[in-house]
Amino acid sequence: MISALGELVVARVPYSANETLQAFDQADVLALEYLQAEALLNTQSRVLMVNEPFGAITCGVTKAMVALDGSLPTLWSDSHIAHLGLQHNAYANQLPLAHFVPAQKTPQGPFDLVLFRLPKSHALLRDQLQRILSQLTPSALIIMPIMVKHMDKAVYQLLESLLGTVTTSLARKKARLVFAGNHGGINAASNAGSNARENKAALKQTLKPAETSWELPSYGLFLHHFSGVFSRTKLDPGAQVLLHLFPKGPFQRIIDLGCGNGIQAIVAAKKWPQCEVIGIDESYMAVASATINATANGVAAQCAFIAGDCLTEIPSQSADLILCNPPFHQERVMGDQIAMRMFAQAAQVLTASGEFWVVGNRHLGYHAKLKRWFSRVEQVGGHPKFVVLKAQL
Repeated sequence: MISALGELVVARVPYSANETLQAFDQADVLALEYLQAEALLNTQSRVLMVNEPFGAITCGVTKAMVALDGSLPTLWSDSHIAHLGLQHNAYANQLPLAHFVPAQKTPQGPFDLVLFRLPKSHALLRDQLQRILSQLTPSALIIMPIMVKHMDKAVYQLLESLLGTVTTSLARKKARLVFAGNHGGINAASNAGSNARENKAALKQTLKPAETSWELPSYGLFLHHFSGVFSRTKLDPGAQVLLHLFPKGPFQRIIDLGCGNGIQAIVAAKKWPQCEVIGIDESYMAVASATINATANGVAAQCAFIAGDCLTEIPSQSADLILCNPPFHQERVMGDQIAMRMFAQAAQVLTASGEFWVVGNRHLGYHAKLKRWFSRVEQVGGHPKFVVLKAQL
């Protein structure tokens, strides 16, 4: 990645020698160019990065701040993969490691410059702005790098409702910057009308992550969710199908891979009171939500939830049941790369007689793909949109 702040070697994580996607986009480059052109970094700068997927901008700012003998930036993210990406790319460029704050916690300011990659989730965007505004200096500038195709009317209106007037740069290479704050003639929310003033005042009072809760009477469960958790307002249809066709067992060591709010892990713990359950998700908010849910539903002693890169840190042949509702996108990037990684690692972690249960959309063709790693794959049930598959070694 080449910008006005220098050249960096950056890679996506998990690292693949055959990777075809970049670890940065032109919005990242445009942001770094703007920092240099406007001389926004100095020895006293306190810089916060938000939602950066692999640490490219963070490493660029780190390099500049080291040269200025200033403070290291902070990266705030819900993604464990982002944390790993930051570590990998900092090491690759011989840079000190920037500070990292997981999304369920609030970074401690004051910050005078924020580089904010807008998440796909509007709920997460609102939550993050609610918590960060009170950590900014009065003259702080928020820069939001975004590819033009992702800047729709709904996002723009949400930003204005929360921040007041926002302005944008000219587009360059299909990227642009969105600005909010007091720098360079950009109107602050405090000067953008009474509604914006009221919104900003309300946002400043919130430091804890936003939460939603709902009951699932058919399973006797009450579930709690932070804003970054998938399907935070109702039961995911795929999970519902898997729960309806749940394995018979019994099982002793169970993994809920991509655990989300932890519902599959909790149901397994209730069904087999002697079993041990590990829930793994790359979302820190999901892990925090699942941990709370296990306690609230009386199975905390059986369950442990960890932020991880699929099954990378789990010993081989250590689970006799793995449950999986794999994602088919990473933020705005669609594809089956994550699912394929889950399938390959599940084959390593299962015991010889273990079972791997997967729910997925019919059109994704998981039945054929699982046969790369499993000798027996059968459909145990389905639904017009979803299928549940059982795979064995």
